[in-house]
Amino acid sequence: MIVRMGAMPVFSSSTGLYTLKKTRTPSVSRWIGLMLMLWFLLMPVGLVFVPWQQTVRARGQMVAFAPTQRKQSITSRVSGRVGKWRVVEGSRVKAGEVLVDIDDNDPELATRLDAQKKFLVSRRQAADEEVSEQAKAVEAQIRALDAAVRAARANREASAMLVDVAKQARANTDFSSVFEQRRYQMYEKLFLDKQFGGLESALNRDEAQMRADRAGTEVKRADAEIKRTEASLINSESLVLQAEATGLSTLATTRRDLRRAEQNLFSVERDLQEIDNRIERFKARYVTAPCDGIVFRISANVAEGGQFVKEGEDLAVLVPDTNDRVVELLIDGVDAPLIAAFMQERGEGPHVRLQFEGWPAIQFAGWPSVATGTFGGKVRQIDATDDGNGRFRVLVEPEELVEDDRWPDAQFLRQGNQAVGWVFLNKVSLGYELWRNLNGFPPVVAPKSNDKYKEGGKPPKVKPL
Repeated sequence: MIVRMGAMPVFSSSTGLYTLKKTRTPSVSRWIGLMLMLWFLLMPVGLVFVPWQQTVRARGQMVAFAPTQRKQSITSRVSGRVGKWRVVEGSRVKAGEVLVDIDDNDPELATRLDAQKKFLVSRRQAADEEVSEQAKAVEAQIRALDAAVRAARANREASAMLVDVAKQARANTDFSSVFEQRRYQMYEKLFLDKQFGGLESALNRDEAQMRADRAGTEVKRADAEIKRTEASLINSESLVLQAEATGLSTLATTRRDLRRAEQNLFSVERDLQEIDNRIERFKARYVTAPCDGIVFRISANVAEGGQFVKEGEDLAVLVPDTNDRVVELLIDGVDAPLIAAFMQERGEGPHVRLQFEGWPAIQFAGWPSVATGTFGGKVRQIDATDDGNGRFRVLVEPEELVEDDRWPDAQFLRQGNQAVGWVFLNKVSLGYELWRNLNGFPPVVAPKSNDKYKEGGKPPKVKPL
């Protein structure tokens, strides 16, 4: 028996697979699927050349730039008991407003301090008068010394003049003595001359001798007068020295009394200052607010009889009002040098986009033009060292690049609000960014100062929410 075998169609009415034939994929669908497959295969290659904005992402919080405007503790300046709180947590206070009263343990301290101050004030007044009187005495003694010395010197000058007069008189008497002696010799010669028979009488000769003797006596008297005037001059000089010594001694004594009076005045003023310090410390029982702000926490409560607090103990925490707000971001140590290099090359900090906690936003780090709901900022400074964990603090200040880029009011955006920031560095291709992330490289350094953005190019467009 011969059996013939031949091909039989699968999708035929005789095989019963006609329905399977109807479920075949249409050719149009096959072409669409092929195009989609090619699109997904070629899309990564195309995205490699798409521009990408490099950013450094960091988290942080809102703080005040000035340290004096940050959260601060209010401490007690004196020891005592908490008498009365005049504010509660959440109260808004002004600078100088009293927050709490600290009562002293001694209720009569204020009266005694006031009495002691009055007593010291009267002592200071008396000490001032004594100093004034001693100063006048010193001035009077100086004038007396000057007058006594001038009188002694005038007397010395008069004695010196008398010495000169005596010497001149001595010269005159000497001349007179010589003249009288010659005259006597002439009379003696004429009386004894025998040739002319005695032209002069004995009486004239004796008179001439008497006058010559008298002139010799006057010479000796002149010598004695010179010695007397010279002794008087020496005495006058000693009187000048004595007047100076006596006046200086008396002046030194008067000045010593003046110094003692001044020391007494200084001692009284020191005691008065101590009393004033005690009074001011006593007034410090009224603890006041150092600045405008809001009372955040109250540490010391009013217990039965008043809670006792020591000097320097915390009483409350105050959050000051501030108009200079910044965002404190913590940047990884790998990215911090790149931001510093950007600031060095550009001369200003890079732009930062911020997302605050409580304000919804859609952020595309690589394409900032499609981001919405973020706020603008600029790096103000970078800390010189890390926080102990390898992170560097970056302070970001407000920067308005687009409309409605202003930060929310301080009433809503308060200190301590969390924030996320994206620091803009450079524009690269998406392929380079993927390659950098796969290899763990840091972002590239910012471009040079001749960049279009530096020359006035348009900043990246950001759509506010």
